[in-house]
Amino acid sequence: MKKVLFALMVLVGIVSADPTRILVYYDFYSPTGEAVLDAITNIWPGTELAAYDGYPDAEHALFNDALATGPWDMVIVESWYAANSDLNWTGILNYYNGGGTLYVSSWNYNSAGGLLSAMGVNGVAGFGSPVIPHYAWDAAHPICEGITDWGWFDPGLGIVNGRVTVGSATPVTGWTSTPSAGQGGIVVAPDGHSIVSGFTVAYSNDAVNIWENIVQFMYGEEGLSSATWGEIKAGFGN
Repeated sequence: MKKVLFALMVLVGIVSADPTRILVYYDFYSPTGEAVLDAITNIWPGTELAAYDGYPDAEHALFNDALATGPWDMVIVESWYAANSDLNWTGILNYYNGGGTLYVSSWNYNSAGGLLSAMGVNGVAGFGSPVIPHYAWDAAHPICEGITDWGWFDPGLGIVNGRVTVGSATPVTGWTSTPSAGQGGIVVAPDGHSIVSGFTVAYSNDAVNIWENIVQFMYGEEGLSSATWGEIKAGFGN
């Protein structure tokens, strides 16, 4: 019985440790762009979610002000359309360097300063049309769990995905069927939970599910796989 109670306590700890505050910058061009918000509210409906868009409302200043208020359990920047030079990239870098958990995807890193190198990335080479396949390089990674469709569509808005060249970051997905230098897609920074992405999740066919995997991985809340559940049950004894 003690083993059962301990296992249940572990389960309660896993499901109850929700983030308190999450800050998101995103673009919305109807009907696409809000998958990241849907994913967060699906998983953590009680979490304070502060979301500001670059398009259509140009809420860069509001995002910058919110970033400065902190603390944030997670900051997400998914910038695929609007001009983003007015984002406080220095503040974003400082948040990451201060131990913050960061996701960043941008069609234009020209204003990002040293953020990429701080996150273990040597460069991102953008590209748009035509649509090309995307692949899970580490199919066992929590980001890839349950995702069978990595396809994406080009909405004709000048979307720029990117081929990521890693330094100390670790690629999880990429733009070639097998891992290849300079072809990374979603890569994990050296801190083990922050992410640089050259794959525009907003325009993926399975956007909400991919985002759910990403944010749970970033927060260290990857859920219980059937294998893990089996291991716990095996410890119950008779």
